[in-house]
Amino acid sequence: MFRKPVRLLVGLALVGLLGVVAVAPAGATARAQSSTTQGITKDEIDVVALVADLDGLTAKGFNLPPKLTTGNLLKKWQAYADAYGPINGRKVVVKPAVWDPVDNTTFDKACTQATQDNKPFVVVNGNGYRQSSVGCITVDNKTPMFYGEAVYGDLQKASGNRLVSLGVPAEANAATTAAMTAKANLVPKTAKIGILDSNEPGLKAAGDALAVQLGKQGYNVVKTIEVNGLSADTTKINQDSAAAVATFKAAGVDTVFMVNPFTSTTGYYQEAQRSNAGFKTILMDSASSLCTQFGASRTPAEVVGSPCITTWDTRAVPTKDAIKKDNAFEAQCRKDFDKALGETSQPGVPSGDLTAGGVTYTEDVSPNECTIMGVLLPAIKAAGKNPTWDKVYKNILASGKGAAAYMSNGEGQFTKTKPYYATQVHVQNLATATGTTPKDANGVTFNGCPVPVNCWIPQLVNNQEWFPVITK
Repeated sequence: MFRKPVRLLVGLALVGLLGVVAVAPAGATARAQSSTTQGITKDEIDVVALVADLDGLTAKGFNLPPKLTTGNLLKKWQAYADAYGPINGRKVVVKPAVWDPVDNTTFDKACTQATQDNKPFVVVNGNGYRQSSVGCITVDNKTPMFYGEAVYGDLQKASGNRLVSLGVPAEANAATTAAMTAKANLVPKTAKIGILDSNEPGLKAAGDALAVQLGKQGYNVVKTIEVNGLSADTTKINQDSAAAVATFKAAGVDTVFMVNPFTSTTGYYQEAQRSNAGFKTILMDSASSLCTQFGASRTPAEVVGSPCITTWDTRAVPTKDAIKKDNAFEAQCRKDFDKALGETSQPGVPSGDLTAGGVTYTEDVSPNECTIMGVLLPAIKAAGKNPTWDKVYKNILASGKGAAAYMSNGEGQFTKTKPYYATQVHVQNLATATGTTPKDANGVTFNGCPVPVNCWIPQLVNNQEWFPVITK
């Protein structure tokens, strides 16, 4: 199989962007097709959404917010499908395939559910489904997929036209991160750089490419350390991350580029602080939910002061005196989201709501789901009454510049040679806020954050926030 076993994604670091419903029975028989195209019947277009099994976590005793139920979270996907309406007389029906965030073996089961127990037209995922398992869907089971995060070159090549994504892929991400590091003067050219990455294929591709690209920018990479992300043992991975601190110090490193997710690097941050290592740490946003506004709410406090170069956006603004307004597309996403869930969403609030200081703030929209459907559904419609994935893929790549939610300066674009949507990145710094953080003097924000919880705040570089992705 193309997919390899990778690290265990544990805890609630993924909760901010995940959705779940009950699993269809194994071996369920697909309905008779009225079309020769898989997932297309006379009345429906079947889409499978890969979502994390939060109901399963609750059953295991995890204390999740009451609104984090499987039914509520699946509504986010279906809401955007329903808002778009029938496509050439067919209703878009979103079905689930789930994985357990505390059991890495269930990624295999989710792939089977998505591609064999169901026979969908396309599989979608907003975030959290591990990058290295995507190939199980697109390569091993030859099923199209629209992925809400980033991929890497070998995976994209093996998947061919069956894979499109939102995030910046590993190789382009590395080139862009290195270039932005130089442009923003984040690191002096005299720095001795270490890179902490993983043997997990997607993260390794990002780390390897970053070392090369930093060298092209005139930086000196003196040490790269790979933790065993394939072990799926987060305790051991965090121990190895902590041990990397001493190794970096022995090599004379003063600046560390972090490629791995927070779930496996808390040990590094804690040890670097405990030992007064004095490292400057810079985040390359190559892991799931790493530098999103939702991920910030679960980010270790030790990350404060570590800039992140990312395509993902927040509702904070560089001046720290306001909350970023929705663009027209985001406003429509919010309208559709609120209607489906029967609530009034608030910018910057993690999924499941937030209660602080006696005030309850209502969860924000799901931006990746809205952006994916905003590109995918028009492309299916344009494929006509007898759509095939080849037609849809061609339409996606030819769709031109379009809107995006909470990413890439509000816009994205596919091209014939660019099967990912992001076009721009910016630099963000983490700001801390808690239930006891008072409002700022402006009476609107909390230490620059839209609500009293940690957030990423965009930074200006030469009086400019957004910069183009380097595609070559």
